[in-house]
Parts: sequence; structure tokens; C-alpha cells
Amino acid sequence: MALLAGYLLLFPPLFVLGPLAGLLVASRPATFREWAWISAAGLWLALSLYQPGGLALQAQLAWALFVTAGFVVLMLAGRQRVVAGALGATLAGLGLVTLWAQILGTGWPDIQIAAAHEGWEVCRALLAWSQRLAPDQATALREYVDTLAAMVGISSDLLPALLVLRVLPGLALAWAWYHRLSAHPAGTPAERFADFRFSDQLVWAVVLCLAAFVLPIPEAVQDVAGNVAVVLGGLYAARGVAVTWGAIQRFPPLVLFIAGLGILFILPVALGGWFALGLADTWVDFRRRLRPANLKRE
Repeated sequence: MALLAGYLLLFPPLFVLGPLAGLLVASRPATFREWAWISAAGLWLALSLYQPGGLALQAQLAWALFVTAGFVVLMLAGRQRVVAGALGATLAGLGLVTLWAQILGTGWPDIQIAAAHEGWEVCRALLAWSQRLAPDQATALREYVDTLAAMVGISSDLLPALLVLRVLPGLALAWAWYHRLSAHPAGTPAERFADFRFSDQLVWAVVLCLAAFVLPIPEAVQDVAGNVAVVLGGLYAARGVAVTWGAIQRFPPLVLFIAGLGILFILPVALGGWFALGLADTWVDFRRRLRPANLKRE
């Protein structure tokens, strides 16, 4: 429940409510609980479509719909594991959004420019609001706007990668809640987060991204490699977190809470360490090495 609430607060709710409603509908809902969640997702979709927005918002809605359709098909018809199904649906959605944009006579560069424009509009609105505040508050707000403005260009350049990293945990949550809510769920339940892993062959994509930054290749290819590198960084960092969680999940809750608060103060360093740990897990397989000790302890 805490994970779902946190996701709904931090990321677009449609990224998790859409797949959840699609899974429930495809499983022939028969209970009030199922229909209530379907209705909530449908209402949120209607409000999202009614909300005025530019090209960036339209691309986000199209992305959510394409990924939802692909995830439902892969998980219910293809009977994939949740990691493989989420990655497959994400790649399919990325391709369909690209095709959708081309049909409309636009492309990812225009979508990224639209996203940057929306970010700059937010910065302008905050600067206008700062004129109504006290001098010390206005100074603090302008410093925040400067930081936000520096991130607008980077986030717009990495928009495809950020969409992928936002939707992947939403799909995993949708599958977990589908098995909680559905009266007749299909497929196998989601694995424990401590067991999160993916194909070890993905390490070759890391090598190709590094080569793209070293070799003299066109800028457009480097932009694609940059987005792929961010997605890979997120996946391997999540794998590193899973390895860490598998080792410390038996600690007392108070210790875990204090450790979590401490990590927030060194989050950039922690993410780099988790990425290195997740990458090393490709060859070392830490959880296999830790398993005998845990069994012996039990």
C-alpha cells in the first residue's frame, strides 16, 4: 500500500492505474472491488484526456495507452514473467509512440522541445510568484528556480529514458495489485523485489553505450545512446538495491528506517554504488552466494 501511494504521488497515476484496469477487465471482473478499481482508472483517464495540454502531454497519454495494451497482451496471452513482460511492453510502447508521432508529422525532437517549453513555463510562473513574497523567501525561491531550470534541458533531452524508468515500476505494481484484487488472476504472481534480476546479456548494451560516447559517431546516435544508458543505469541500480535488500531485509524495522533516512543524504553516491553492485551481480551473483548462509542461519 505504501509503495502504491508513493508511486501515485510521485509519478503519473495512469502509468499504474491503466495497466491495472486493463488486466482486471481482461480477466472478466465479477466483484465490486474489481469494478471499483476499473471505474477509478477510467475516471482518471477521462480527466487526463479532458485536461488541456500540448504535444508533450499527448505523447505521455499515448505512451500510457500503448504500454498498457502491450503489457496486458504479454502478461495474459504470452504468460511472461513480470520483468520480461514490463520490458517488452515498454519497448513496444516506445516503438508505437514513435510511429504515432511520425503519423502526426512530428517526432521525438518536437516532443522533447514541447516538454522543455512546459518546464520553462513552470519556471516563469514561479519567478512571477516570487515577486509577491518577502525578500528572503523570494531569494530562496529564485535559487530553487535556478536549480529547476538547469534540470529542464537535461530532462527534456532524456525524456524517452525518463518515461521508461517511470513506467517500469508502475507495471510491476499493477501486476502485484492485479493478483491482490482479481478474483481469478492469470499468470504467476510477481517475484519478490529481493529476487529482481534480468538477462545478464544486457551488459553488452552497456558496452555499446560506452563505445558510443568514445567513438566519433553522429550526434543523433549519441543522443539515443544517452537515453539507453540512463535506462540501463536505472535497471542496474535497481538490481543493486535488490541485492542490498536481500541482504538486510531481516534487520529490525527501526534500523531499516534509520538507514533509509541516512541514504537520502547521500543519494547520488548511493545510486552510483548500487549501479556498480548491480553490474557486478552479472558475474558474481551475490544472492546465490548469500543463500547458503541464510539457510544455515535458519
